[in-house]
Amino acid sequence: MAMRSRNAALLAKIETTEGVDAAPVAGTDAVLVENPQISFNPNTVQTSEVTGSLDGQGPISGGMTVQLTFDVLLKGSGTPGTPPEWGKLMKAAAWAEVITAAAVPAAAEAATAGTPTSLTLGAGASGTAQAYRGMPLLLTGNPAAGATSFVSDYTAGKLATLTDQFGTALSVGTSYQVPVNVVYKPASVSIPSLTFHFFQDGLKYIVAGCRGNATVKLTSGNIGRISFTFTGMFVSKTDANVPAGLVYDATRPPVWKAGKALVNRVVSAMASLSIDFGNEMTNPDNPNAVEGFDPSVVTARNMTGSCDPLETLVATRDSMAALRAGTQQVIHASYGTVAGNRIGVTIPAAFYTNLQPGDRNGLVASTHQFACKGQDAGAFVCLY
Repeated sequence: MAMRSRNAALLAKIETTEGVDAAPVAGTDAVLVENPQISFNPNTVQTSEVTGSLDGQGPISGGMTVQLTFDVLLKGSGTPGTPPEWGKLMKAAAWAEVITAAAVPAAAEAATAGTPTSLTLGAGASGTAQAYRGMPLLLTGNPAAGATSFVSDYTAGKLATLTDQFGTALSVGTSYQVPVNVVYKPASVSIPSLTFHFFQDGLKYIVAGCRGNATVKLTSGNIGRISFTFTGMFVSKTDANVPAGLVYDATRPPVWKAGKALVNRVVSAMASLSIDFGNEMTNPDNPNAVEGFDPSVVTARNMTGSCDPLETLVATRDSMAALRAGTQQVIHASYGTVAGNRIGVTIPAAFYTNLQPGDRNGLVASTHQFACKGQDAGAFVCLY
């Protein structure tokens, strides 16, 4: 009987012991994905013994890794402060999860100072540097209509540098609050491994010791996606039906519209924004291991990205001057209207590596290629 590729499901669970099946279950560990694909990378050893014939003895099967690729839709869990089902995937791709479970402060309080691009927070705010980096700030009073901005930098002196530039300087008349949120940011330690159970219409693959890489992409008037590639160790392939009782986040992804797209705090009409995590990985050689090597390890990261805003006059936005001078600029996108399913993506220090003029439907555009600078701070993805 032919097997149908759409009749598939993916379960994922963080491992207690690296490379040991964590036994994910349908009720708590299902992840809704698009385009799941599994492939195998066997180390086939070619030999050249002489046999008294033109034919050799044939190759020898060595160790093997497994690759899983799929996309997830960029959406929240629907409950502020509750991580989405794909949060565990981010952790295994070398991103840390930071949960702010209660608003800070509990009630909005007045700032102590402000400028058009920054706000000095009050007594209820943390004095820990970068405590709120990548998080939203809800502002009231000044501006009178209220606003939401994001923190691109935060000092121990409680100075929050913002992703926006306001027409009137923020001030002691500005009240602020950090809402309940979940932020993902790059990490260099405590990177867990995952077990995947992948079901395909009667087949079940178990892959353990998985770590990976990903790319975030936002498209104007469309939804955001994260494309993951994980490498792991083959455990088994058996006959098994897709499990019953699969539970997924009930939310649908918000559309990138009626939101923000900012380049150096200037509103920028871009078609897309993408961030490549740039993880470099290796499988350490180990003849004691089942396959002759251990599960993959993330050894380095080179995070890069691109966006393609429509071109402006130099007086409005001068990215070329920033490229030539090596000036780092903030790039930010945010959208969504429902609490628990609002998205914020912040690159605090984009270092331009190239600018390429182009045409988009008869309009002049400029592709901005950039490196995401900063130790464990190249980019932030926030759900609030």
